[in-house]
Amino acid sequence: MHLSCYRRPIFLLLLAWAAAIAVFRGFFLKPPEAPPFALPRSGVLVEGRVGEYPAQTRGGWRFGLDGVRLYGRPYGGGLMVYTRSLEGASYGDTVTFLAELESPRGAETPGGLDWGDYLARRGVAAQARATDLEVTRRANPVLRLARAIRYGCMGVFARALPPEPAAVLGGVVLGEKRGIGPELRAAFQDSGAMHLLVASGSNVGFVVAVVYFLCARLGVRRRASGLAALAAAGLYVLCVGLEPPLVRAYLMFAAGLAAWLARREAGAFHALTLAALLILALAPHSLFDAGFQMSFLAAYGLTAGFSAWGPYLRVRGLAGKALGLLAVSFFAQLFLYPVLVVYFHKVSMASLVSNMVLVPASAVAMGLGFLLAAFSWAGPAAAWLGWAVARFMAGFIWAVKFFAGLPYASVAVPEPSAWAVAGAFILAFAVLHAPRLGFGRMRLYALVVAGLAVMGLGPSAAALRVRGQGGALFGDGNTGSALVSGAGGGLYLLNPGVNGAKLAGAVLESGALELEGVMISSLEKKNYSGLTELSSRIKIKTMLLPYGPVPEDLSLVLAGLRKNGGEVRRLWPGEKEGAEEVSCGWDGYAPGYSGSGDVFNWKVGGITLSRGGVRAELAGAGADAVKGAVVPIGPGLP
Repeated sequence: MHLSCYRRPIFLLLLAWAAAIAVFRGFFLKPPEAPPFALPRSGVLVEGRVGEYPAQTRGGWRFGLDGVRLYGRPYGGGLMVYTRSLEGASYGDTVTFLAELESPRGAETPGGLDWGDYLARRGVAAQARATDLEVTRRANPVLRLARAIRYGCMGVFARALPPEPAAVLGGVVLGEKRGIGPELRAAFQDSGAMHLLVASGSNVGFVVAVVYFLCARLGVRRRASGLAALAAAGLYVLCVGLEPPLVRAYLMFAAGLAAWLARREAGAFHALTLAALLILALAPHSLFDAGFQMSFLAAYGLTAGFSAWGPYLRVRGLAGKALGLLAVSFFAQLFLYPVLVVYFHKVSMASLVSNMVLVPASAVAMGLGFLLAAFSWAGPAAAWLGWAVARFMAGFIWAVKFFAGLPYASVAVPEPSAWAVAGAFILAFAVLHAPRLGFGRMRLYALVVAGLAVMGLGPSAAALRVRGQGGALFGDGNTGSALVSGAGGGLYLLNPGVNGAKLAGAVLESGALELEGVMISSLEKKNYSGLTELSSRIKIKTMLLPYGPVPEDLSLVLAGLRKNGGEVRRLWPGEKEGAEEVSCGWDGYAPGYSGSGDVFNWKVGGITLSRGGVRAELAGAGADAVKGAVVPIGPGLP
């Protein structure tokens, strides 16, 4: 792939179309049509097509509904359906039911997943809660065949393997990772192997290669073999559920096959460009989808990297194979690092090495999964194969946990500025194309300098906080919390009583790696239940407590904070602490303290937090929080 590829009309058309979507996103990302009545509303007659494979949730199932009709009339938006029983319904079926419609919730914490916004990007404006479904029309025969293969494979894995290996194998083969527990999921993230649990383009390539090889061995002509492989890959994509990486890979193979049949040369870069253009033409909102971005950036890194660096990687023997695996891992992740920081505020330092082992192992696991499903009828042979697959998957999981447990396997990274992200992409482009740019030519080093210069431009999220006090109120049905910045830029948290991982994400989203202080409005567990998880991810410099009997579990957490260099201070109403003069006071109660109830308010500089964290006042201006919503109270935090 020469640099002239970036001047080809199809690539320039892709850039122009993507720029148009970004600039006119208000046109391309129109909010979904609101229901023709106020929400919530009970007893709504709903009809529509199940638009994805239902996911199991606590107490039932969840799926998206397309082609919706309300009371028999067409409705232009989609619905997210929650139901206790599917009644045999699945992907592609048309169903009818009575439901209660409600608005989706927003973000639980600053920077956390805004469920309502996520659904709006998918064209969904409401949620439907139903008890029973009636299937009025079944899916087409091809989709029913794909469903049968999917559920058949999952059933074989569940019967032949222990729960954890079965769940991981389901993720590797079919992208079904919902049965994987939070600890193992975190291990996959920290080891940099989370992408192996998402069905990707390599899965499509595996199916194409196997089918083409079998057809060739049976004496089928090349053209017929290619078409058969493409048909099998299409069925596999339906089995997984039209996930963006698979659609991209399938379109790439289809474009390559069409060019091959027409006896025209088709490079991987041109096929990738065409696939991206087709997806964005049909679904412009995909440009802002994390899955779409990561899928194409990884494929682009591999395509451009091996094209440019290929001559330098031709080393024979075992060293050459190791170098090739390292190159695959590096090229695939080079353009992903900025995106991972933006979306997850975490970078896996172990990923370059771990993927050299885990990626080939996942290919073996995928082959074993297909074999296990294909020969599940073979009696003793199937039992022996199941035993072998279970042993292999146990070793695979052990390797994931090993890499995740290495020192500094993953590093938390605060929210970067747009300039930093742009500069990182410029540097990645320079590294990826260094041989093409020329090691002895100034344009390579000018590009590196430009990338570094762009990264240094513009204020960071942390720097923006220093411009003024501000913050956000949030919480759940039990706890009111607040995240505020002081006049000097320090970040303070009131009542870490919600999920600690989400609290850590909120801190990183604000551009910080530490908390200047954490306060609680009473010594009830509801106000500090997330402190243990939070302190394991974010450095807490000072813990500020009101006087009173400290519960035993809180004492253990405080001991851990002291061990890690943090301070624990006790304040009586009226006392002040630190440069921000943080202080606590009685929150609308007569003086006196019983050890229960949200009886203390806290003041950080000019901000007063009261009512147990559900009200904030900044320089005399008040703002009441809506439960579960993020409410800005100043110009600081976004």
